[in-house]
Amino acid sequence: MVNLTSRDIDILKALALGVSTFKMLLRLLTKAFECDISETALLRRLSILHRAGYIARRKESYRKRHGNFSIYALTRISADVLAELGCPKESMRVGLPTTFFVRHELNVTAVLHVIHTATIRDHYKYSFTDSNVLKQYRKKRSRAPIPDLNVILQLRNGIINMNIEVDLGKVVITKMVRRITEQASREPLLIMCNNETRLTSLRDACSKAYFSGKGNVGFTLLEDFFRNDLHTRYITPTTDTVYLKLDDA
Repeated sequence: MVNLTSRDIDILKALALGVSTFKMLLRLLTKAFECDISETALLRRLSILHRAGYIARRKESYRKRHGNFSIYALTRISADVLAELGCPKESMRVGLPTTFFVRHELNVTAVLHVIHTATIRDHYKYSFTDSNVLKQYRKKRSRAPIPDLNVILQLRNGIINMNIEVDLGKVVITKMVRRITEQASREPLLIMCNNETRLTSLRDACSKAYFSGKGNVGFTLLEDFFRNDLHTRYITPTTDTVYLKLDDA
């Protein structure tokens, strides 16, 4: 074990949002945590924390070019440390995903990085629960679909409770529509797609499907969300434009 510094705790808190690449971590630490740390210093601390068992690390190959990159995640040991400091375990994403799910999980983490940074800028709080924890809340033997994230924004004059699905096009349209229709009657459901073609196809399929709560479903592009954060516009299956009501934030 090592004596954890305040900078180490910041690194672990950043990783509580989920599996990350080095660049993702560095950007979040410097932008949201206001941590004055160089690339060299961060690499050194990650190496020390990994050897001490606080961080899981693995190399992954690039999809479209030669070479590899490292991904990092919390371990159970570091999750326990953060819990002792008052961080809720329900809002921690622990462990490395299998290679098949790496790209998806990195995008879910990126969404949380955007939310974390935006809430600090706009001076309000948030909490989240990811799919692994949500499955534990599901009734025994239930196969009801679970969103990637449930996020609660605590505004000055109210609360927004919403579900988020990150859609990279790996699930066939009919199955994805079924997932959406079964969730539409709950909290607002935001679908973030990785390209315009997928978004249009999915939205059109939902517009033709019969289900209540269509006004509860909004589609946007991941790149738009990364650019505009919580102020992003969403398009419903009936092509209405909606925004999250953040006026009192």
